[in-house]
Amino acid sequence: MMKNMFIHLTNYALNKENTQFKQAQSITDDTGHKRSLTSLWTKMRQEGKDVDLILADIKDIIIKTLLSI
Repeated sequence: MMKNMFIHLTNYALNKENTQFKQAQSITDDTGHKRSLTSLWTKMRQEGKDVDLILADIKDIIIKTLLSI
């Protein structure tokens, strides 16, 4: 039996019942369980990731997916 029933839950509606759940306090809060995309892009930029390239790749995948249907 699992000791921590919340360890692998990623669904916000379920995980918010976890006693260790931490609500984000603002759009820039990167310590809560539910984070904004703005917070994610900021963190990735701080880590030296090319966010513009990542976004371009995501857009390219979406376009190719739509074209295939």
